Amino acid sequence: MPVRNGQATVGRAVASTLRAMPRDAELVIWDDASNDSTVRLIEQIDDRRLRLMPNDRTVGVGAALRALCDQTDSRFVARMDADDVCLPWRFAAQSAALRVQRCEILFSPVLRFRTSPLRVALSAPVAIPPAALPLHLAVMCVVMHPTMFAARRAIETAGGYRGVLAEDYDLWLRAATQGAPMARMPLPTLAYRRHPGQVSLTGEYARRVSTDAGLAQSYRDFVRATLDLDLDWMPGQRPDSPRTAEAARELRARLEARSARLSAWQRRLLQRTMRRLPS
Repeated sequence: MPVRNGQATVGRAVASTLRAMPRDAELVIWDDASNDSTVRLIEQIDDRRLRLMPNDRTVGVGAALRALCDQTDSRFVARMDADDVCLPWRFAAQSAALRVQRCEILFSPVLRFRTSPLRVALSAPVAIPPAALPLHLAVMCVVMHPTMFAARRAIETAGGYRGVLAEDYDLWLRAATQGAPMARMPLPTLAYRRHPGQVSLTGEYARRVSTDAGLAQSYRDFVRATLDLDLDWMPGQRPDSPRTAEAARELRARLEARSARLSAWQRRLLQRTMRRLPS
């Protein structure tokens, strides 16, 4: 769990995570040079499974997550945000689902909520199996980073987190390129907080993501390995030339061909995701 200036929400996030965790698990928190009461609040929590890594220099989310992975050695790793709420059954359900799905990286739906006024909405409780999830990733990131539960070896084989803007999507693309089976279970495991200060909700963030050179390279490697397709364009960018427009059409055609291997329900679900592609 990385955190910076999370005094308003970190207490609930930590308490809910500890409540859901197995006895032999550890919650490691990277404080990214907070200048509010975050560290003091965490230090007041008495639980032997909690380890705080305070820092006096801000490094950003990607570097913090890489450091957290480097400083731990568990067989499995899970991600948690400092402003979300972990549901009580999360780790027991995800551990079981990882075995049933025979995958190495697992995600889940979430309960989205906001306060003042309180509003709660459930994202679609729909599973995406390992055969289908990479096809969705060719269009957009359809999984929620703070719901991740994974075998450490899959994260390490992919090269771990990098210092790119969308460090989560970048990692999933590289993991899929390496052949790591990934899936989404249908049961929500997290209450995901929405608030006006979220950078990822802005159009400027989406523009910067679509032009990130590191992410673009991961995407090109992924579609080449997964769909046998060479692209110099990625979703999120406007097809600004006949060549890139043709690339978008070719991507759609490859995905439709691959979807024939899926169940009827999973084909319909992929078609919904593919609506994000330019026509």
